[in-house]
Amino acid sequence: MEQKKILLLKARTGMDDPSPPMAFSYLGRIAEEEGFKVLVENLNAQYNTKTNKDIVNLIKKENPDIIGVHMFTNASRDSYQLIKEIKPFCKLIIVGGPHPTTRPEETLEKGADIAFIGEAEISFRQFLKIFSQKKSFSNVNGIAYKEKGKLVITKPAEIINDLDKIPFPEKNVHRISDYAKIKEEINNFGQILSTRGCPGRCTYCFSLFSKCYRTVSAKVVFREIKSLHDIYGITYINFIDDALTIDKKRLNELCDLLSKDFKVSWSCCTRVDFLDQEMIKKMKIAGCDMITFGIESALSNTLIKVQKTANPKWYIKRADELLGWCYEEGIRVGVNILTGFPWETGEDMKKMQRYINHIKKKVTQGFYGGILQPQPDTIIYNEYAKKYGFEDWWLYKKDLFVDDYRPFFMAYYHPYWDHLHNNFFNFDKKLFHGIDKLYKLMGKWNLYIITKRRFKNKIAIAIVYSSFFILSKLSEILFSISPKTEKKFMEGIKKFSYQFKFRKGTENKKL
Repeated sequence: MEQKKILLLKARTGMDDPSPPMAFSYLGRIAEEEGFKVLVENLNAQYNTKTNKDIVNLIKKENPDIIGVHMFTNASRDSYQLIKEIKPFCKLIIVGGPHPTTRPEETLEKGADIAFIGEAEISFRQFLKIFSQKKSFSNVNGIAYKEKGKLVITKPAEIINDLDKIPFPEKNVHRISDYAKIKEEINNFGQILSTRGCPGRCTYCFSLFSKCYRTVSAKVVFREIKSLHDIYGITYINFIDDALTIDKKRLNELCDLLSKDFKVSWSCCTRVDFLDQEMIKKMKIAGCDMITFGIESALSNTLIKVQKTANPKWYIKRADELLGWCYEEGIRVGVNILTGFPWETGEDMKKMQRYINHIKKKVTQGFYGGILQPQPDTIIYNEYAKKYGFEDWWLYKKDLFVDDYRPFFMAYYHPYWDHLHNNFFNFDKKLFHGIDKLYKLMGKWNLYIITKRRFKNKIAIAIVYSSFFILSKLSEILFSISPKTEKKFMEGIKKFSYQFKFRKGTENKKL
């Protein structure tokens, strides 16, 4: 009997994925355990050059029994286009991820046969068993499908309370060549998700894992780290949890294990209200060399309205303390900044610019975040979508780019340009320009940081930084005149610039 096949897909969006999708690693492991041959094509992987047409040809060749497409809201149109092109050649298309969870019926109308809602590990295994047995999908929890033209939504998927029972994600389902071409890039396979959910109630945030906070035990996390090191030679771990430090007891135990038994470097993200100086010192000893803080804003009004904190004065003070403590310990710091809320003003952006200038010398990794893109089923979306006319924006929002190409200036200087120009809340000119100036200020600092990390000689730093800044400004001017002209003149320079792997310690050795 011929082995069943499943092909897992992620559409190209124009913004590269440096690391393989964790969803495919978890689901690929389950599919293999259920007897399926697993094929993966992440068209967004930084070194994957395949097109939708190539995927059609792959489907014709491999004839998979199931096609699975992972979808984020911001990439839903790209995903729908991929589904449209492959649909005539597919036996069964399933979709999962944040967008199908919020809009299951829409995904079915756009070509999917089955939509998975919420955490899928348990429901996906149920589905594969029932698929193999050729039984009714009505017995699978957490899915939506159509039967005789009518929408069917089954019972909610079970929340996985004991995360230790989930098998380690199978990274071998991914091609290393899609993500790593030089020696250091093998660490792109070092992502770990050790918690699910978040106790926060931020009004702009949607979580696939609900607000039910759960953790993988320190011992199991340590075993996963050891496994990644043994299999791939990974020396750097990136925890992609929303906030790694919430459970202090577990974090202490993990730090003890990493300090005594096995040395790796690692990074994580966390909230301002779940970390202290003592823990920072212990994390440093255990190998932590970077923390990204979800500060988001220094505006009291915004912090309260988005339910980030009820005490903005304390919050902003604690954020300053955390940045200082990390700086003292030599831990690199990234900071998420989020603006573009409907109540903010041009004067608010001046305050934010002053705040960025105040903290930037302690931000040694970079500024991240973005400009608010209202996600479906969040409080912000539900409150303002009708008022500002952006209901179902992902279906009709005009494309800002040609052929998925992003201009040079977005790569190094203004990565959230598209967020700004989506302009969901109809910013007045003062606010629009204030946000634009704020993110360019952060972009200049990021460009300086990555240049300084790559080069040691002060003259080289000055030359490379100035060159990239001038090229970014030129790119911005050309793009405002004609996107095609910008692409013609800058695409080659952009590709050449990627040879500079702005990473500390990169030796540019091929794998």
